[in-house]
Amino acid sequence: MTPNTIGSSAPPALRHTHLRQAAQVLARVLTGSQPADAALRELFARHRNAGARDRATVARLVYGVLRDYFPLRAALGESATPLELCAAHALRARGGAPAALPSLEGIEPAALAQRLEAFDAGALDEAARHNLPPWLWEALRAQYGVEAAALAAALNTEATVDLRVNTLKATREQARAALREDGVESEPIAGVETGLRLGRREALQRTRAFREGWIEPQDAGSQRLAAFVGAAAGETVVDFCAGAGGKTLALGAHLRNRGRLLACDVSRERLARLAPRLARSGLGIVETRVLTHERDARLQALVGRCDAVLVDAPCSATGTLRRNPELRLRAIDLSELAATQGAILEGAARLVRPGGRLIYATCSVLAAENEEIAAAFITYHRDFEPDGELVLLPHRDGTDGFYAARFARRISAS
Repeated sequence: MTPNTIGSSAPPALRHTHLRQAAQVLARVLTGSQPADAALRELFARHRNAGARDRATVARLVYGVLRDYFPLRAALGESATPLELCAAHALRARGGAPAALPSLEGIEPAALAQRLEAFDAGALDEAARHNLPPWLWEALRAQYGVEAAALAAALNTEATVDLRVNTLKATREQARAALREDGVESEPIAGVETGLRLGRREALQRTRAFREGWIEPQDAGSQRLAAFVGAAAGETVVDFCAGAGGKTLALGAHLRNRGRLLACDVSRERLARLAPRLARSGLGIVETRVLTHERDARLQALVGRCDAVLVDAPCSATGTLRRNPELRLRAIDLSELAATQGAILEGAARLVRPGGRLIYATCSVLAAENEEIAAAFITYHRDFEPDGELVLLPHRDGTDGFYAARFARRISAS
């Protein structure tokens, strides 16, 4: 079994309600109705009296099933219900003892334990052993060779809890001290000047450091990507696919709150989530723009005027399976994604001034979305030249999987 709770100790007592609620959430995830984190938030909003331990137990069950999904399905059969999957995972996590399960209508713990024990794990194919769909395992094996197994294993563990220190308001040591005052221990992340890593999940909203905007949750890899942009005070920088603005906030800190920073996205809802984070951050240079497409006329005044443009493109998000394990269950059209990625990169490139920088990035570990898109762009855009590459992989770097290629726009076309 792979771990599914950072800093977890022995599992707490399991109750009927835990399994029922976890099964409700899992049902929504498996049908594609909601991602796991959103479905859990909705559940907990309906059950506000649930304690922190109860919430953690339900979340542990949901994510545990997803990190053991293909082996569990193989053991129980395609007709297994979400409740059976949750019960089977709970059994395996508790050493297979039927007494660990509460009474459940329609499920006999001893019989379920026998089914799990009778299953021959050696009969699993390679993809299922690595808890990946066949198409993704084959892609990883073709691209990474002998490293594929280590990468797959890392993608099937829980992500670390990383924070970015907002250097506009505090140093890393000041943030550490403030967190410690509220009972939260953290360690600096090697190679990431703004990074802190927690040993376990914490309710950060209750800490002074969070309330005052000294810290923001952000994976160390995402922080390294923001630094890769090379933003400097006084520049005009565009976060072209800003989403909820995590990288926008990091870029603003690199700009030292001096210059101009635009957060653009086609989703008004995603951009709206940036507002409270901006209020905490102390940034005063951020402008938000909702776009209809990558060549929106509202960008015309920026054409050829921007020092740096970051395109954190929509992608398969295969590099984030540590924190979004349900993504392994979704069908992905890589050809369609590649077409979208290329079109967005084309649209964003127009904004870069001569001598400026264009950064293409994804949270994918697949070359079809990364190196191949970068190579195609540079082939057809002789006014740009390669200016660096960043590749981050969880089994090597302890971060989510990220790829970034930086291009410099020539001052005069050759």
